[in-house]
Amino acid sequence: MNYKGILNLHSRFKIPFTFNHMHLKDITYPLLILLSVFYTLTGFSQPGSRNIAAAETDVTYQEMHVEIDPAINRVDGEITYFFSSRIDHLSRFVLDYADGLSVNYIKRGNSDLTYTHADNLITIDLGKDLHMDEKDTILISFSSVNALKQEMHAGVPVISTDLDLATLWYPGKKDLIDKIDSVDLYITTPLGQRVASNGVLVNVTEGNARLFHHWKHRYPIATTYLLNLAITNYTEVKDSVLLSDGTTMPILYYLYPESVASLTPVVSVTPDVLQFFESRFGPYPFSKEKFGYAQYTFGGALEVQTMPFMGFFNLDVIAHEMAHQWFGDMVTFGSWSDIWLSEGMAEYLSGLATEALKPTDWNGVKLSKINSITSMPGGSVFVKDTNDLSVIFDSRLTYNKGFYLAHMLRWIVGDSLFFEGCRQYLNDPKLRHGFARTADFQHHMEEVSGKDLNEFFSDWLYGEGFPSYTLTWNQVQDSVIVWVDQTQSDPSVSFFEMPIQVQAFRFGIVADTVFNNTYNHQRFSMYVRNINVSQLIFDPNKWILSNFNKIIKGTVAVGDVPNEDPIVIYPNPASQFIEIANASSIDEVEIAGITGIYKQQEVKDGKVDIRELLPGYYIIRLRDRDHDKVSIRSLIIQH
Repeated sequence: MNYKGILNLHSRFKIPFTFNHMHLKDITYPLLILLSVFYTLTGFSQPGSRNIAAAETDVTYQEMHVEIDPAINRVDGEITYFFSSRIDHLSRFVLDYADGLSVNYIKRGNSDLTYTHADNLITIDLGKDLHMDEKDTILISFSSVNALKQEMHAGVPVISTDLDLATLWYPGKKDLIDKIDSVDLYITTPLGQRVASNGVLVNVTEGNARLFHHWKHRYPIATTYLLNLAITNYTEVKDSVLLSDGTTMPILYYLYPESVASLTPVVSVTPDVLQFFESRFGPYPFSKEKFGYAQYTFGGALEVQTMPFMGFFNLDVIAHEMAHQWFGDMVTFGSWSDIWLSEGMAEYLSGLATEALKPTDWNGVKLSKINSITSMPGGSVFVKDTNDLSVIFDSRLTYNKGFYLAHMLRWIVGDSLFFEGCRQYLNDPKLRHGFARTADFQHHMEEVSGKDLNEFFSDWLYGEGFPSYTLTWNQVQDSVIVWVDQTQSDPSVSFFEMPIQVQAFRFGIVADTVFNNTYNHQRFSMYVRNINVSQLIFDPNKWILSNFNKIIKGTVAVGDVPNEDPIVIYPNPASQFIEIANASSIDEVEIAGITGIYKQQEVKDGKVDIRELLPGYYIIRLRDRDHDKVSIRSLIIQH
């Protein structure tokens, strides 16, 4: 899903409880029920839904018959559910369905079943108890008004499933626990209409001045928001792609007739992007069916499985929605807290497509992400408030910082191992066509790289903010001595341990070195032979999420600040005050700007007033009650 430019709200929180390497399929069903209750009551499962019975049933197949006229925002339909019990003595089947939408009747065979419809849930009394793994089949007749999105294009009505993740447009399971194994969707429309949906279009037949469309999908699908349809007078544009297994798969574009001429050249990049993703992340997950795009009226885009719905078209969005077929559709996030596994990874794959197909734009993409993320000092990739869609789909954090989390992970583990880790994650039998948490992704990255990534994910996923670096350097004979200092924009992270790339220049690159920066005021050296270095460049390829960095040439002091320096200064950048944590003995600070003249500032209740200081870069010396220097830090002031 692509909400860039639509939602840009932010959240702040501390590190929550998480599950480590837990697979729902590995635990017993009673525990699964308890986890479902926990997920729901804490908001970790899905926005809007409170279906604590979601884990009680396993839906294997659903057959849907609906009649829809794009000119009338009404759905009349029947759904037959084939399901089995995941517990002993199952007496109910609970589905999500908005209170304002109608249920006509519910039957098993010819027998009516009783039910209640309240709190956006249908609770069906099965009239008997099912044993573990016992199967059952029920039919639900329903009608809904204004449940779909209805707009116009060129004076013609178009209707599509809505983006309201709190409810479904039909009675169904809206959870991140159970994927439906197989779906048949039969749609009746007026003449002249085409239906875009999941899977393969089996046929379109005509009768009684109506059209009957049959779409079938034979891959597991999370019906949370991946099972969708759109209807209007589409023009079907056909394409194809040669897959990595040597077969040719159809690509279909359902476009508005007035858009065919302008959009066909734009979407022609689709086969190249798909082949590129296959080369990095493995075979297209739904290769026995199709891929394609359907134009629709919403301003963003929606990752409909096998056929994303597109409000606009360019390389970025084309690649983003295609990337979801791997990250989000085949392997779906097991909690809305971990939605970066879908949106952040799709955004990064979109960037990778730019890197591969339009490499001159790649640095600009990264710079744009950095500027967005660092426009505010706080914010975490991990989502705590899973009932607020503006937080879940925060463009700055979920999308852009999620992008950079993946990019930095690639930097830490290396190119080949990063892509190998992604492939192992996607092909894990416990996750493939199922659900995953961040712990699963971390596990596979650790397995392929041999690295402990707990610190990385603690800082960059759960922690907030970003670092700003100060490199102070001088040349001593054949070496450049570099002191690396770091400040953090948010106190939730005391230090971002990262490998940093530094280049020395003199009419070209003299030395190109990666230093493992693990503590503040760390000393490094670069061998530069007898060349008089004129300039240092920090992180030239933008591997690290950082901003407001400074490189200063001057005389460097002797001695390191101790590795275990506990003092934290925040926020940084700052505007009015800075706070000093873990430093009760600090009575004063000395702050120096570009003049090099230090000005004394009093510390009151752990705070220092900086409102009279001009915006810019500063060095801070902290002194204790005996006026001994305790620590040296850098600070960015912004008003």
